[in-house]
Amino acid sequence: GTGTWTKTGGSGNAVFSPNVNSPNATVTVDAYDAYQFTWTEVSNGCLDSDAVNVNFYEQPVANAGSGGNECDLNFSLSATPSAGTGTWTKQSGSGNLSFAPNANDPNAIVTSDTYGTFTLRWTEVNGTCSDFDDVTVNFNEQPVANAGLGGDECDLNFSLSAVPSLGTGTWTKTGGSGNAVFSPNVNSPNATVTVDAYDAYQFTWTE
Repeated sequence: GTGTWTKTGGSGNAVFSPNVNSPNATVTVDAYDAYQFTWTEVSNGCLDSDAVNVNFYEQPVANAGSGGNECDLNFSLSATPSAGTGTWTKQSGSGNLSFAPNANDPNAIVTSDTYGTFTLRWTEVNGTCSDFDDVTVNFNEQPVANAGLGGDECDLNFSLSAVPSLGTGTWTKTGGSGNAVFSPNVNSPNATVTVDAYDAYQFTWTE
């Protein structure tokens, strides 16, 4: 006999291609939802039908936002949600992470228990469809700069005495009328600074 497809459940409209009488038709809907399609066959006044259920899910497009560098152990994530449920997970990194208020919040604050580089993954799952995107976050320990002691000098040379902590330190002149030269270089915590004019000077040690 002749078979015919009809939509018997679902919120949107359905179009069957090449036509409603093709047993292997492709059905296209205009709204994501759970649908029921019924195949009815008629032959010499007799008929029978059977139904199938099809769930149409929107494909997520994961966007984890931007990673970055943080001078402590907390970082504000910024995923852009699309469809379904998103979840943050750690892909690499030596420490443990926690997400507040939870791992499903696209703007969760991630807290690490150790400094280092971490790869974080934002995965969105919508039914049987999924997508993911990764970001890299560097948790760096905050330096604590200590420039040591200044003093009074009866010439144009002074031995500086910074106490280095982390990273690279650099001396700069931040006050005084003359020019300053640091020896052996501006990155030496115990550099000798030589100025070309008598005055009160300020030297800053930045790490």
